[in-house]
Amino acid sequence: MVQIIYDKGIPFVDINGQRFDPMAFRSFRPRPDNVQLASRTGIQLYQILVSGLNCTLDVPYSLYGGVWKGDGEYDFTAFDEQFEMFCSNVPNGYFNVMLQLDTCPWFAENHPGEDADSYLHLGELVLNEDWKRSAAEYLKAFITYAEEKYGDRIWAYSIAAGLCNEWFDHSLYDFSFDRSNTRMTNLWRKGIGKPDAPAPTIASMDAGDGLRAPDSDDFRYLTLSNELLSDLVCYFAHEVQSVLKHKKLFGLFYGYILMQDNHQVFWNTNGYEKVWRSPDIDMLYSPAAYSYHRQLDNVSSWQYAVDSIRANGKLYLHENDHRTALARFPLENGAVMKDCYKTFEEWREVFRRELALVMQKQSAFWWFDFFGGYYSAPEYEEELKLECEIYHQLAQGERHSNAEIAVFIDPTSMLCAKERTKLCFDLGKYCIDELHRCGAPFDLYNLSDLKQLDMSQYKVCIFLNAYLLPDELVECIAQKLKGKTKIYLHAPGLWDGKTFNLERTASLCGMRIVPRLSESSRTSYLGTEYSFSDHIEPLFQVEDDAAEVLARYDDGAVSCARKGDVVYSAVGRLTWQLWRDIAEAAGVHIWDENGSGTAICSQFVCSYTTLREDCELHMKEDGIYREVFSGQLYECRDGLLRYHAQKGTTMLFVKE
Repeated sequence: MVQIIYDKGIPFVDINGQRFDPMAFRSFRPRPDNVQLASRTGIQLYQILVSGLNCTLDVPYSLYGGVWKGDGEYDFTAFDEQFEMFCSNVPNGYFNVMLQLDTCPWFAENHPGEDADSYLHLGELVLNEDWKRSAAEYLKAFITYAEEKYGDRIWAYSIAAGLCNEWFDHSLYDFSFDRSNTRMTNLWRKGIGKPDAPAPTIASMDAGDGLRAPDSDDFRYLTLSNELLSDLVCYFAHEVQSVLKHKKLFGLFYGYILMQDNHQVFWNTNGYEKVWRSPDIDMLYSPAAYSYHRQLDNVSSWQYAVDSIRANGKLYLHENDHRTALARFPLENGAVMKDCYKTFEEWREVFRRELALVMQKQSAFWWFDFFGGYYSAPEYEEELKLECEIYHQLAQGERHSNAEIAVFIDPTSMLCAKERTKLCFDLGKYCIDELHRCGAPFDLYNLSDLKQLDMSQYKVCIFLNAYLLPDELVECIAQKLKGKTKIYLHAPGLWDGKTFNLERTASLCGMRIVPRLSESSRTSYLGTEYSFSDHIEPLFQVEDDAAEVLARYDDGAVSCARKGDVVYSAVGRLTWQLWRDIAEAAGVHIWDENGSGTAICSQFVCSYTTLREDCELHMKEDGIYREVFSGQLYECRDGLLRYHAQKGTTMLFVKE
């Protein structure tokens, strides 16, 4: 029996009564050398991928090959060989087996004249009953075989499908794919009662103003696509549990809302809340935030509404798949990974940030040795060993969120935002990026969580993109958040159930908000400029003499104001200075005033020297603090802990 248990707020994987720190190792190219390296660092949990298909880099996901050879036909030889390699090299290891469910070449051969590529067109295959049935039978046959032969060494199972094995639907991005007469298009036509409606395209769905009305045919198409995809995941999860009976853990990648790619709406995963609520799922995986988040002078982040996962009774697992300086080598087809660190030191400091985020959010993680060799030097092995030791050491204590800021994001409201506007970025990811620098920890939830959350610890509640705010949630906010500072962006509650209605937004915010005639969204706060990423229609401004002005557009009109316990900003992408000052005015403790980036919980304070080398932390208690990575001791006097560190250094302080 395997289960997730929490002891004093810290998660463990319990395998037949024995506790394991939730640290694991993963690779598309597992070999004796890298799995032995992981074992030497202290890792006892591993992930095994079973796949016979190529990844997006056009090389195999696994060199061992697949098992699923035909409808009801399986050859477990490749799995046996891979499992036995792991067992012989990590005799004390336990394994999470991930199965790729995408259609194989034999499926396409059996379905001529149909679209049969679930890896690219998952949104179409959700309606293919032959694939669903065959994939479910494969799942159950595989788990039955694996449990009978290796069950005492398996701690979890996972499923994967769609683009990148993360359940993304690529259909609308594949211009070679004719949508004019597909199952999905015809089902949508039937639902809207328009049998001759033209098939949706990216161009048609992104045309017009910046917001997509919930009563539009396009919105209904996106809603249907999201619902069907979430139903598909829940269907497979239920089929898994019909065999597994919850005796092992079960997880998958699903439901990013802070992605680096501007495909938030058209990937069709915004219906993830149904999946997160499923009693058949125990864990949710996601790579660490990509691109500039992995640079030394920036801050690390997540792709999920991360605290909502715990609120839904699931364990979040953070994937560290960063490309080290050792990753610059040709793959089987000659492709070379381009986004590699230049030095070991760069990678080390960023990985330490990621470790702090994992611990802050009471989460699990695995190190992903993508195509092998990423850690194959003594200094990398020593760093991984140190991080394992630190995780284990701090897991003996007590940990909980001490955030006084709650942030809410709504995946359904994301469907209102047309992707060309980049509103999904401006009201989501970019705000979270700046909040990481505001000097105070925050918890990030789905908007729908508000009704069941205990909000007593929070002083500030931020609503990033609440275009769809039903009356019951408006009432919940009025009752549950009375006296707390509430921050709304762009057009909260704009949809009144029938139309976009600015009067509803103004009523919610308690101030006069009017349409803005100028096209410019350039705004300034304390000399720092920010704006929407692209041209936005509609734009708004505040015209209320009783409201306190916080920020202005470049023509002097008010873009951000405070009235009573409400702050309204007509523009997204607020600067960290503005977030910091609003939070401080609401009584939130600011640990770092200088925007360097932090990860803070009840157990530790982690700070990054991204902007300066001479730093000050405003601690709540005086005394001696140990910097965990170096072991050096620092004294905090009169609430100030001062330290000097080279720019880019990650510092993790615990009180002695």
